[in-house]
Formats: sequence, C-alpha cells, structure tokens
Amino acid sequence: MSTTSAELSGDLVIDRIDAHQFPREVVETIARGFLPLPQDDLIAVLAYLVRSPDAEIAAIARASLADVPSRSIQSFASNEKASPAHLAMLMRASEDPFILEALIRNRAVPDALVTELASVADAAVQEVIVINQARILRAPEILDALLANPHLSADVHRRALENREEFFEKKARIAALQAIEDEVGEDEVMLSLSDEPIADLLAKAIEEPEDDAPPPQLLESEKTDEKKLSIFSQILLMSISEKVKLAFKGGKTERMILVRDHNRLICSAVMRNPRMTESEVEAIAAMRNIAEEALRLITMKREWISKYSILVALARNPKCPVGVVVPLINRLTLRDLKGLKDDKGVSETARSVARRLYVQRTQKS
Repeated sequence: MSTTSAELSGDLVIDRIDAHQFPREVVETIARGFLPLPQDDLIAVLAYLVRSPDAEIAAIARASLADVPSRSIQSFASNEKASPAHLAMLMRASEDPFILEALIRNRAVPDALVTELASVADAAVQEVIVINQARILRAPEILDALLANPHLSADVHRRALENREEFFEKKARIAALQAIEDEVGEDEVMLSLSDEPIADLLAKAIEEPEDDAPPPQLLESEKTDEKKLSIFSQILLMSISEKVKLAFKGGKTERMILVRDHNRLICSAVMRNPRMTESEVEAIAAMRNIAEEALRLITMKREWISKYSILVALARNPKCPVGVVVPLINRLTLRDLKGLKDDKGVSETARSVARRLYVQRTQKS
C-alpha cells in the first residue's frame, strides 16, 4: 500500500477494498488484522470483511474480529460518536448478544438497521429489541419486523402485541380522556367516577377498625410544597373509607401520598385509579418505603408488568417479595442480570437466581 499509515483510515481502506484496488493477498493480510489503524477503525474494517463474498477472507476476518478484546468491541458498539456506517457493519457481522445489545441501545445506530435485525434476531436479542420503547415509538416498523420473524419467541410475540396496543392503538383513547379532563377540569373527573370498581374495598373498609398506625411519611421534597402539605393535612383527618375513595379518584399528588399508606385497602385503591400512569407505576415499583401489597399488585396487571422498566425496578427493589421477584428475573436482559447478580442491596435469593441465569445464558452464547 502506497498510502502512509498516518493517512490510513477505516473508510479509506474499506473504499479501496470495495473498489478492488488491493491484490487478494493484501486483503488477506488486512483480514488478519495486520494494519496500523486505530482500534475502532480496525474493528470496522474487520466487520466489513466478515461479509466478504470471498468465504476464505470472511472466515479469516471473523477469526481476527474474535481475537479483538471484547471490552474494545463493547466500547465501540456503545460509542454514540462512532460512525453509523461502521456501527452498521459491526451489527451485521456480530452474533454476540452482548455486542448486539450495546448496538441496539446506541442511539447512533439507525432505526432501519434495528428493524433489519428484528426480522432475523434470535430470542435473546428479540427481547432487547422489544423493550427498547424509545426506538419502537420512533419506528413502529420494528414491531412489524419482529412479528414477521419466523423464530419469534412466544414471550416476545406477546410483548410486541402489547406494545402495539399500548403505544399506538391506545394512544387515541388516552388523548380523548385527556381532552375531557382539560375541558371539564380534574375535580369534575374525580366526581364523575363511580365507586363500583372499589365496592369490595369500601365494604372491607367499613368493617376495618381505625387504628393508630403512623400515616404515610412525606418525602423531603414534599415538605416544602404547599399544595402537597395541604393535601397531606386533609388526608390525616380522613377515615379509611374516605382515603380509599380519594386513592381511587384522586390526582397524582393524592396517589403518590396514599400509595405509601400502610393499609393494604388504601394502596389497593391507588393501584385501581384509572388515571394511574406508567411513569407513576415505575416510580412506585422502585419505592423502598411502601407496603409489599402495592408491589405485588403491580405484577398482577399485565400491561404494567409487560413494561421492562417497571420489571427492572421491581427486580431491584429489596422490598419486593422474593416470590414475586424470582419469576421476573428470568425476563431480564444479560446486562441487567449482570448488574443484579452483584447487587448487595437485594436478597441473596435474587442474586443467586440472577447469577445462575447469567451463567447459563453466557455459556449458550
């Protein structure tokens, strides 16, 4: 090669290979990794050659790429400043679920490329794709590609359909409800709600004696908020039945205070509130000062537990009952399993299950 090493770049080498400007023996030398290039450029060149029509060159490049330290490839795959074209080459060349997960999470990778991958990905990678809600909202065709994948797992198929319903079909219904609330006001919406959905809770509340247990504690950030202080003061004077009604009909402030109440009837009513949002549920799932019943109720509603961010929050919450957490761990990605197995803030049971699954999956890959 007449070009000096200082002038070499990944793009230049790829362009020259593509234009057949190098003899085959030179391309073979490049495929062996004998090229004075920065690590990221070398990874891109090798990834390009992995898809060479020359089977021997492709095999040599694949072996050379496998010899590159995994941490270097992971770093490149996660680099949002890397060339999208180079990232695309790596995505098409790699079968490593860790690398593919990093690429899917990388915002520099085009949505079209993730759509392409979704149509052929295996179960582990399908799971990473279906939980990437930001991409799905941006590019709904990713769901179509997943659903067309002949190797789609039953679990991912279910989640893909739930995402389609939640993000696109349900969107119009939510917009209509918001329009009504904007027009008549929050108080009118509260008054219009029937007590029927909480009739069972109200019946139990009447039978339940008032107790002297401490009320839910305000967070430090709430103690300086006049509106929250006022609502909290009103709640202190309420009976259990009144709190149940407010929990079911109240706004976000009321919900986020009452969900921390020790009484299971009250937190149950909060979780039935029709205006409960997924962001609230995710915040509740991560709370450490909350009754186990509220966490258990989250897992009983399919549209909530199907959201990966909520699932992760529950799995990481030491207050979540072990019997609830263990089934959820199996749905974690490799990245989150790795974090959970070393998290001393959760139970030893959760860590050991995460550790076992992590070892099983990494051995398969």
